[in-house]
Formats: sequence, structure tokens, C-alpha cells
Amino acid sequence: MKQINVIFILFSLAISLSAQNIWLNEFHYDNVSTDVGEFLEIVLEDAGSYTLSDFTITLYNGNGGASYNSKTLDLFITGTSSENFTLYYYEFPEGGIQNGSPDGIAIDYQGTLIPGQFLSYEGTFTAIGGPANGVTSIDIGVSEPGEIGESLQLFGSGSVYADFIWQEPALETPGNLNNGQTIGGTPEPTIIVVSPNGGEQWEQGSTHPITWTSINFDENVKIELGMLWDRTREVLVASTENDGSWEWNIPTDHTISDGYAIIISDAIDGDPMDQSDGPFSIIEPIPVTPYTIYEIQYSPTGPSPHVGELVETTGVVTAIFEYYFFIQDGPGAWNGIVIYPLQSVEIGDEIVISGMVDEYFDKTEITDIINMTILGTADIPAPVIISTSALASSEDYESVLVKVQDVTVTNEDLGNGEWEIDDGSGPCIVGHLGDYTYVPVLDDFIYSITGVTDFTYSAFKLEPRDDDDIDLIGVGVDDQVSASKIQLYNYPNPFNPSTTISFELNTENTEDAELIIYNLKGQKIREYSIFNNQSSIIWNGKDDNGKPVASGIYFYSLKVGDFEKSRKMLLLK
Repeated sequence: MKQINVIFILFSLAISLSAQNIWLNEFHYDNVSTDVGEFLEIVLEDAGSYTLSDFTITLYNGNGGASYNSKTLDLFITGTSSENFTLYYYEFPEGGIQNGSPDGIAIDYQGTLIPGQFLSYEGTFTAIGGPANGVTSIDIGVSEPGEIGESLQLFGSGSVYADFIWQEPALETPGNLNNGQTIGGTPEPTIIVVSPNGGEQWEQGSTHPITWTSINFDENVKIELGMLWDRTREVLVASTENDGSWEWNIPTDHTISDGYAIIISDAIDGDPMDQSDGPFSIIEPIPVTPYTIYEIQYSPTGPSPHVGELVETTGVVTAIFEYYFFIQDGPGAWNGIVIYPLQSVEIGDEIVISGMVDEYFDKTEITDIINMTILGTADIPAPVIISTSALASSEDYESVLVKVQDVTVTNEDLGNGEWEIDDGSGPCIVGHLGDYTYVPVLDDFIYSITGVTDFTYSAFKLEPRDDDDIDLIGVGVDDQVSASKIQLYNYPNPFNPSTTISFELNTENTEDAELIIYNLKGQKIREYSIFNNQSSIIWNGKDDNGKPVASGIYFYSLKVGDFEKSRKMLLLK
């Protein structure tokens, strides 16, 4: 009898530990202006069966992956209930929820991460430490800034997180059901038109994706074009796969009007169905003039000579930041330009893009994007080596990939995450838009910094893209020849207490091969000689004297003859 009771208790405990139905339901983290009214909202089923303090909500910084704040659910304000579900919300002070790119939120029960509840916004990253340690976040796919009083929130009906989808900023509802949300009961199949959704202007003869999302519905869909002036419909495709996107080649002679809507429905019986929230337009093709980036940028005496023109240009993506990205069509002065707003691109993409030339507080940019096509990938233009004083004062290198060498940190904190360096010719500002972990220290020597030259708040500044752009140990950025000759990585990373550094030497000259480990200041920590047929070493987190080293970022560099390759790793204790 006692054995039966023990088994029953263990079985009941297992059920209770696996049955927490809780999810992030709504939050607000970023306004267009000063951030106010930041909050999180959580939904918990059968709340009376739990101790609320056993649930923890942890906020993660995507720049580095560590947590920066956490709150247990008992500290939240209790909101309304729907069937057996209760809403809880917590109001943070100004700046309480970070708005970097990306950041994340995790929910755990008694220290164990709730499956599917390490969510992020503005990108993905892998958590370091805390309940989500080693887990890669799930990007919710929408982001702010929004207006004061708005939030990101789940839409739809159902009883588990997967029944809902995130929607663009809408009127906030902390402690109450979201706009268009029903919790509990049987999930309803739902279709939501995403684009066009009102206000778009699509040209005759152009190609655009019609996009949508669906919940609890997997069948084929029908796509129709609604004409609002006579309430008629044109079937664009009678049945297509419900994969969220369909390319529409608009006929060159299609009727011009500003009263169109897209209607998407079940291909069989028309239910579920949704249509564009507002009308969109089909317009005549807009004349666009092709120019090189140099032709758009070059103007030694003032703004671009093509301000206000619709232009088309081609370039390779050199840098991507939170709200905009940079392209270049060759190395050197006047060959780079910024594109706003951010599009779906990767560094190295070669693109053709059309839009309006604008001077945004004296920075030349292409905005109001009409069309963008990714042609493929191409080599990124080599950075131009310039002095810090030239970077700080030259319009020539605005939006161009550059490199400064042999610099010293002359001010580690100018405010707003910016700092200052000098190679002896005069100082320049280093910005904070990139995803790098280096923390500047006064008088630090840096062998080189690569990045694009941005212009904000009336000042030119260097914007490194990531840690690979900041050479602290004098090994430089990997060139294409080295990258093809040496394969190098370590696992696990982060690690504690040891990691295996693996390598593959695709070169005939393996004499005098060595692997060197450096700390963040460029000081040599450990050195290994590499022998023929050796493919890995294990570093136990100790220096050459057998003394354990401190937690932090370390670099490992493999040198083989004239070739050299370096990587970064993180020791956690």
C-alpha cells in the first residue's frame, strides 16, 4: 500500500510540474519619444493551483545574452479572469524594459523554463545564464516603437499560446483581454491579411507579395481583389497553399484606383475570411532614374544634388543596425549610402533598390522604398584606412566602410553608449549601434576598428558592427585566403570549466603551427604547439602557469605559417 501511495504521489507531482499553462500575452517597451508606461502581461491557467512566487519572469539583454531584471508573478497586479484563466500585469518604471536589438523575456516555473516562453523582439539570440541558459529565443515577429498607450499583444482565440499570434502595436489593455482576443473555449480558425493592409501604392506592372497569417487553419486559401467602388471581386487565385505569401504580378494595364482591398478566405467555403483593414492603390509606374551611389552622394559643397528625386541604385549591404542599413558599390569616398527604414537583408547581399533621396539632418539617405530586389551575394568592399581626424571631419566617407588603426581610448563614456578614440591625429566618436561586447576603458590600446561612418546629432562617428570589427590583439580581420585555409571553432561556448578548440588545417605548410589564447586586453594567456594530424586541444580555463583565469571573454588564434585565424569564446564561472 505504501509503495502504491508513493507511486501515486510521484505521478501526481509529475503531472503538476508539466502542466503549467502560462504565457506572455502583452507588453509595451518602446515609445517613439520618451519611454513611459512600460509593462508586461501574463496569462496563467488554473492560478489557484499554484504559488505565484514559483513563477519568475526574466528580462534578457540580447547584447551578450545575460539577464538584467526579473520579477516573480506574485509581484504582478491581478487583472480580469476569463473562464479558468487569469491575467496578471506588472508596470515598470521608465526604461525598465530594454529596447535594444534584440532583447528577450523568459518565463520559468521553479527555475525550469516554460517550453516556448523564451521570446524576443527585434531579432533572436542565445541566453547566457538564468532559466533560459543556452536556449535560442523565439522572435515574436513584431516590434515597437509605438505611440504612448499602445502595446504588442496576442490576437485570436484559444486556450494555449500557440492558438494566438502577435499583432502590430495597438491600443494597450493591461489586465484585460487584448483587442480581438478570446481566451478559453474551442479555438476558432482565423485568417489575418497582413499586406496590403491599407495605404500602399502599388504600380502597374510591378510584383508584390500578398501576405497573411492564419491560426488554427491549414487548408488552402482563395485570394481575391475587392473593388470598393462597386463592391465587386476579382479572383486572383482560386486555391493556393496556406503558407502566408503569394506573389502578385500586377498587369501593366490594370485599372488605376485608390479603392482596392485584398480578401483572403478558405478556398472551399469562404470561412474563415479577412480583408485589408483599409484601401490600397494601384498607380501608374513612377519614373525612377538610375544612378550610382557615387552620383547620388558626391557633392563637396552641400547636400546631394538629387534630393527629392526617385532613384534606383545598386550596392552590397555592408552594415545592418536597428532602424536602417548601409550599402556600397565600391571602396572609397562617396561610395556608401544609408537605406531607411530597415529591410529584410543580410550583410553581403547585393541589392537593387528604388526610393526617394532625402537629407535627414544632413545625412544623405534613400527612403520611401518603392522596390527592392536581392540579386545574390557579393564581396563586401574593402574598408578604407583613414585617420581618426579624417573620419570626424570628412563628408567624403559618410556611410562608407572604413578602418582606423593603432588607436587609444581617450574617453570611455561620452554618454548614450558612445566613446572616443584617437590615433594621434585628433579624436573621433565611436557609436553604439552595433552588436559588440567590448567595454571601452580609458587608455586602452586597440590595433584597429572597422565600421561604417555614420552621421547623427551633427557629428560623424564610427559604428563597428560586432566584436570582429574591434581588433584588440593585433590579429586583424580574417582575410578570404586565411578563411579558406583554416577551419576553427570551439564547443561548448560559453563553457565551464573547459572547452574543446577544434581546427582543420587545409594547407600544406603545417610547421610551426600554434594556438594562442589571449584575454580581452590582448595579453597572452596560454600557448599550444600544434603537431601534424592534430585536430583539437582542450583548454581547461588555466594559464601557462596552471593558474585558473577569471570569467570573461577570451580570444583564441591559430597561426599556421603566413595564415592566421581568430575566434572568440566566453568562460563562465
